[in-house]
Amino acid sequence: MYIKYFLSFLLCFSIFINSAFADNNIDSLERQLALSDELSKIDVLLALSKAYWSVSPSKGLLYSDEAVILAKKHNSKYKEAKALLYGGVNAYYLGDYEKSIKYYQKSLVIAKEIHDIRLLAYNLNNLGMVNSYLKNYKKAINNYSESSLIMKELGDEIEYAKIINNIGELNMILGNYDEALANNLSILKIIEKSDEQNLLLWLLNDIGCIYSKKKNYEKALYYLFKSLKISNEIDDNVGKTKVLNRIGVVFLKQKNYKKAKEYFYKGLEFAKKSDTKENIKESYKNLSDYYAEINNYKKSLDYYKLYKQVSDSILSENKINKIVEMQTRYESESKEKENNLLRKKNEVKELLIEKQTYLRNFLIVLFVLSMLLIVFIYNRLSIKRKISRELEEKNNLITAQKNKLAETLRILQETNIELVHQKREIQSTAEKLTTTNEKLQELNATKNRFFSIIAHDLKSPFNAMIGFSELLISQFDELDISTQKNSISILSQSIQNAYRLLENLLTWSRSQMGNISFKPEEENINLLTNEAIKMLSQLAKNKKISLLNKIPVDLFVFVDSNMFSTIIRNLISNAIKFTPKGGVIEVNSQLVNNKNKEKYVEISIKDNGIGIAPEIQSKLFNITESHSTQGTEKEKGTGLGLIICKEFVEKHGGKIWVESEKGKGSKFVFTLPMI
Repeated sequence: MYIKYFLSFLLCFSIFINSAFADNNIDSLERQLALSDELSKIDVLLALSKAYWSVSPSKGLLYSDEAVILAKKHNSKYKEAKALLYGGVNAYYLGDYEKSIKYYQKSLVIAKEIHDIRLLAYNLNNLGMVNSYLKNYKKAINNYSESSLIMKELGDEIEYAKIINNIGELNMILGNYDEALANNLSILKIIEKSDEQNLLLWLLNDIGCIYSKKKNYEKALYYLFKSLKISNEIDDNVGKTKVLNRIGVVFLKQKNYKKAKEYFYKGLEFAKKSDTKENIKESYKNLSDYYAEINNYKKSLDYYKLYKQVSDSILSENKINKIVEMQTRYESESKEKENNLLRKKNEVKELLIEKQTYLRNFLIVLFVLSMLLIVFIYNRLSIKRKISRELEEKNNLITAQKNKLAETLRILQETNIELVHQKREIQSTAEKLTTTNEKLQELNATKNRFFSIIAHDLKSPFNAMIGFSELLISQFDELDISTQKNSISILSQSIQNAYRLLENLLTWSRSQMGNISFKPEEENINLLTNEAIKMLSQLAKNKKISLLNKIPVDLFVFVDSNMFSTIIRNLISNAIKFTPKGGVIEVNSQLVNNKNKEKYVEISIKDNGIGIAPEIQSKLFNITESHSTQGTEKEKGTGLGLIICKEFVEKHGGKIWVESEKGKGSKFVFTLPMI
């Protein structure tokens, strides 16, 4: 708690401690000032301002003001900011806190402008001290916090710790004991590692006081005794007095009257040795409280009277100091006004001489300019007459050339219009050729795909049918019943595959030729899906696959029933092909809205089959990409079914896509608009 005044003094005197002009020998500085040139005088004035702030702050303020004027004259922003900072310190010691704040704020602005963050930190710290004294505690905490961040950035641990201790003291005043404790404990190790024993003494004392306020008396005594040990080591009687009194207060709160009395008397002993009235007053007050606590009211009254006597003595001294301070301030302000008046008179005199010089020089320059103007005007008139004649001749020539150029320009414009027209025709022809070429390429790819399917995919099932039929014809009697059934089953499967492939080829062919009529009507898609499942049920049964229709029974959509059945049939057939035995295939639906809030029904066919690799997914719906993958039972496919699905879905104004992961099954999804 009592570190406030110590830190105020310490921080102010630590400003620019490494300055080359920190010599406090005032007489030497005064002599040096008389011998210095104007530029060197700024540094001497700064040193005098610093030297006087604890001796005669009114003089220190005058010197800092003079340093500000000279620094501005020589455009030295750093020295101007430094002079304003010193002015703020002198105003603080004079007790003129408003003026002190103004000086610091001006210095702060310049420090930001020249990016001197250390100077900025000093100003913020000093503003914190002034606001703390004025009880503007929130402003003070903000000032200290900004300053501490800068000091931390600069790596100045000791200055950082001092500022955090100031914040802790303010939190203590505001009753924020937990925050105050956190502030002080956070810097304890920094101070313990340093040589700042005096600062450590007061920091430990502060921590002990906070624990006492929090009624944690054991910890309070732990830190107070550590503080007492340091005060004994450095032989600081003021520190001893404060700590002894604080220990006595803690013992009194614990009702350990014997210990409380012992430490109060020790505190009084050292207070008298240090001859500090504030400490003597505190000791008398503590002893008065102690004797009142043990019901010895006579002694309590005796010490209270002594406490009042010392308090009155301090009050009288403060009043005298206040009067002296006011007188000093008045003399300072009077002298400042006189200096300002003399300065203004000198400025007026200098301005008058400067004005007369300017007037004389102006008349000379005016005369010379007048003569030059007369010569110039005469010369210009002669040149003008000559130029006028030349211009008239050139103007006639230019007019003739202009007419000729106009005719040429007209011809060029007509030619340009014709060229633009020709260019547009060429561009239009090129665009048509490009479109035609693209369509030809697409048709060529379609033709190649078609013949590829006929040449390979349609041929394969017929080869199987021929092979098994010949086997059955030639060896039927030799084969057992099981082998016969198996061969007939394979033959049947080949026939079905060939039929589905042929059906897809015919459907696709009709679609490409535009021979498929598109007649959408309101249909129950649950029933259409059931019909498709019924057609494929035997194929699913062969692989023991469950087909589940989860589409609501009352879902009606405006679709072409033949196209919808083809889409569902192809997608379920594919799912059966790539789903292992015992798998499950689900057909689901849900209503969705697109970005334009248009309603769609989203239908999905989901299996738990082998899945599709990402590089294959992009090829599934592209006619130009030839890709075929065998099913789980070595079933073959052409990929034509998905291409038909895509065309039919887009015919309805919908979209189709696949969501799949290798080894985790696939989900084919398509949308149909709700009309």
